[in-house]
Amino acid sequence: RKHDYHDFIFSMKSSNPQVMVQAYRMLVARMNEVGWDYPLHLGVTEAGSGTDGRIKSGVGIGSLLQDGLGDTIRVSLTEDPWLELPPNLALRATFERAEAAPAVAPFQDARNPFEFSRREVDF
Repeated sequence: RKHDYHDFIFSMKSSNPQVMVQAYRMLVARMNEVGWDYPLHLGVTEAGSGTDGRIKSGVGIGSLLQDGLGDTIRVSLTEDPWLELPPNLALRATFERAEAAPAVAPFQDARNPFEFSRREVDF
Protein backbone atom coordinates (compact mmCIF):
# COMPACT_ATOMS: atom_id res chain seq x y z
CA ARG A 1 0.00 0.00 0.00
CA LYS A 2 2.87 2.40 0.64
CA HIS A 3 3.74 2.17 -3.09
CA ASP A 4 0.10 2.88 -4.06
CA TYR A 5 -0.29 -0.48 -5.81
CA HIS A 6 -3.79 -1.91 -5.45
CA ASP A 7 -4.16 -4.28 -8.41
CA PHE A 8 -4.25 -7.63 -6.59
CA ILE A 9 -6.57 -10.27 -5.18
CA PHE A 10 -6.37 -12.07 -1.83
CA SER A 11 -6.17 -15.86 -2.06
CA MET A 12 -5.61 -17.97 1.04
CA LYS A 13 -5.53 -21.73 0.79
CA SER A 14 -6.03 -24.66 3.13
CA SER A 15 -6.97 -28.27 2.51
CA ASN A 16 -9.22 -28.05 5.60
CA PRO A 17 -12.51 -26.24 4.81
CA GLN A 18 -13.02 -25.13 8.41
CA VAL A 19 -9.57 -23.50 8.56
CA MET A 20 -10.15 -21.88 5.15
CA VAL A 21 -13.55 -20.43 6.15
CA GLN A 22 -12.30 -19.04 9.46
CA ALA A 23 -9.17 -17.56 7.84
CA TYR A 24 -11.23 -15.71 5.23
CA ARG A 25 -13.70 -14.45 7.82
CA MET A 26 -10.80 -13.13 9.92
CA LEU A 27 -9.22 -11.52 6.85
CA VAL A 28 -12.46 -9.79 5.87
CA ALA A 29 -13.02 -8.57 9.43
CA ARG A 30 -9.54 -7.04 9.43
CA MET A 31 -10.01 -5.57 5.95
CA ASN A 32 -13.24 -3.93 7.15
CA GLU A 33 -11.43 -2.49 10.17
CA VAL A 34 -8.82 -0.78 8.00
CA GLY A 35 -11.18 0.17 5.18
CA TRP A 36 -9.85 -2.14 2.49
CA ASP A 37 -12.05 -3.52 -0.26
CA TYR A 38 -10.05 -6.03 -2.27
CA PRO A 39 -11.38 -9.05 -4.18
CA LEU A 40 -11.18 -12.56 -2.73
CA HIS A 41 -10.40 -15.79 -4.56
CA LEU A 42 -11.95 -18.79 -2.79
CA GLY A 43 -10.71 -22.36 -2.98
CA VAL A 44 -9.91 -25.39 -0.87
CA THR A 45 -6.41 -26.57 -1.79
CA GLU A 46 -6.23 -30.16 -3.02
CA ALA A 47 -9.63 -30.96 -1.60
CA GLY A 48 -9.17 -34.56 -2.74
CA SER A 49 -10.92 -36.62 -5.34
CA GLY A 50 -14.35 -38.07 -5.86
CA THR A 51 -17.22 -37.18 -3.62
CA ASP A 52 -14.99 -36.21 -0.68
CA GLY A 53 -13.18 -33.52 -2.67
CA ARG A 54 -16.40 -32.10 -4.02
CA ILE A 55 -18.00 -32.00 -0.57
CA LYS A 56 -14.97 -30.33 1.04
CA SER A 57 -14.90 -27.68 -1.68
CA GLY A 58 -18.66 -27.17 -1.55
CA VAL A 59 -18.63 -26.71 2.21
CA GLY A 60 -15.67 -24.31 2.25
CA ILE A 61 -16.50 -22.23 -0.80
CA GLY A 62 -20.26 -22.42 -0.30
CA SER A 63 -20.06 -21.21 3.30
CA LEU A 64 -18.18 -18.10 2.26
CA LEU A 65 -20.41 -17.45 -0.73
CA GLN A 66 -23.39 -17.70 1.61
CA ASP A 67 -21.69 -15.03 3.76
CA GLY A 68 -21.54 -12.81 0.67
CA LEU A 69 -17.77 -13.20 0.32
CA GLY A 70 -15.77 -14.20 -2.74
CA ASP A 71 -15.21 -12.80 -6.19
CA THR A 72 -13.69 -15.83 -7.91
CA ILE A 73 -13.82 -19.52 -7.03
CA ARG A 74 -12.01 -22.73 -7.93
CA VAL A 75 -12.81 -26.27 -6.92
CA SER A 76 -9.34 -27.86 -6.86
CA LEU A 77 -9.45 -31.63 -7.08
CA THR A 78 -6.69 -34.23 -7.25
CA GLU A 79 -8.18 -35.48 -10.52
CA ASP A 80 -8.16 -34.46 -14.16
CA PRO A 81 -8.58 -30.65 -14.25
CA TRP A 82 -11.55 -31.00 -16.60
CA LEU A 83 -13.44 -32.72 -13.78
CA GLU A 84 -13.19 -29.51 -11.72
CA LEU A 85 -15.52 -27.65 -14.06
CA PRO A 86 -18.90 -29.25 -13.16
CA PRO A 87 -18.58 -28.59 -9.39
CA ASN A 88 -17.52 -24.99 -10.08
CA LEU A 89 -20.50 -24.46 -12.34
CA ALA A 90 -22.85 -26.10 -9.82
CA LEU A 91 -21.66 -23.80 -7.02
CA ARG A 92 -22.03 -20.75 -9.21
CA ALA A 93 -25.50 -21.78 -10.35
CA THR A 94 -26.65 -22.38 -6.78
CA PHE A 95 -25.80 -18.85 -5.73
CA GLU A 96 -27.07 -17.27 -8.93
CA ARG A 97 -30.45 -18.90 -8.26
CA ALA A 98 -30.35 -17.70 -4.66
CA GLU A 99 -29.74 -14.11 -5.78
CA ALA A 100 -32.67 -14.30 -8.19
CA ALA A 101 -35.08 -15.78 -5.62
CA PRO A 102 -37.61 -13.48 -3.95
CA ALA A 103 -36.71 -12.30 -0.49
CA VAL A 104 -38.23 -14.20 2.42
CA ALA A 105 -40.16 -12.16 4.96
CA PRO A 106 -38.42 -11.94 8.34
CA PHE A 107 -39.68 -14.43 10.92
CA GLN A 108 -41.75 -12.89 13.70
CA ASP A 109 -41.85 -15.06 16.82
CA ALA A 110 -44.86 -14.11 18.92
CA ARG A 111 -43.90 -16.36 21.83
CA ASN A 112 -42.62 -14.88 25.07
CA PRO A 113 -39.63 -16.90 26.35
CA PHE A 114 -40.38 -15.75 29.93
CA GLU A 115 -43.92 -17.11 30.08
CA PHE A 116 -45.05 -20.70 29.78
CA SER A 117 -48.36 -21.71 28.32
CA ARG A 118 -49.43 -25.09 27.07
CA ARG A 119 -50.26 -25.32 23.35
CA GLU A 120 -53.84 -25.98 22.49
CA VAL A 121 -54.09 -29.22 20.54
CA ASP A 122 -57.11 -31.01 19.07
CA PHE A 123 -56.90 -34.82 19.20
